[in-house]
Amino acid sequence: MITFDTNLRARSATTQYTNFNYNSAVKFGEKFFCASETGLVELVNDPPEEEVLFELATMDFGIANEKRLRAFYIGYEADGNLTLTVSTDLGDSDTYTIPASASGQHTRKVVISRKVRGRYWTFQIKGKNVTFSIDDIKVLPVYRGMGVDRT
Repeated sequence: MITFDTNLRARSATTQYTNFNYNSAVKFGEKFFCASETGLVELVNDPPEEEVLFELATMDFGIANEKRLRAFYIGYEADGNLTLTVSTDLGDSDTYTIPASASGQHTRKVVISRKVRGRYWTFQIKGKNVTFSIDDIKVLPVYRGMGVDRT
C-alpha cells in the first residue's frame, strides 16, 4: 500500500509512505494515532531506518536516437548523502553519490560515465534517513546516429 501525506504548513510538501497499512489517522492532544481493521496504534517519534526514493519517468528527451549523457545537473538540498542511479533501456546503469548540502540549496554537476548509453533513460535518487528537496534537474545529452555501432 502507498500512502501520501500532505503537510500544509510546509508549503504543501507531500510525503509518500510504503507499507503504511492504516486507513485513518488522528492527532489527539499531542499524540498521533492510526487505525486499521486490526486496531489502533500510537505513532511514536522513534522512526525506523527509512529509505526515501524519487524516480523520474523513463524518457528519451524527445529524440529517438541512442544517446549518452555528459552530465546530470541537480539543484537540491539534503541533510545526508544521496545516491543517483542512472539506467537505460540497453541495461546499462551506473551509480553516483551526491553529497549532503552544507547549507541550503546547491547545484551539483554529476559527470555520467561514457559506458552508459541508450535511447530511454531512467533516473532514481534515494537516501537512507535523509530529508531532501529537489529544485531542478538538467541533463546534457550527446545524440548518436541511428545506425550506431555498439562497441
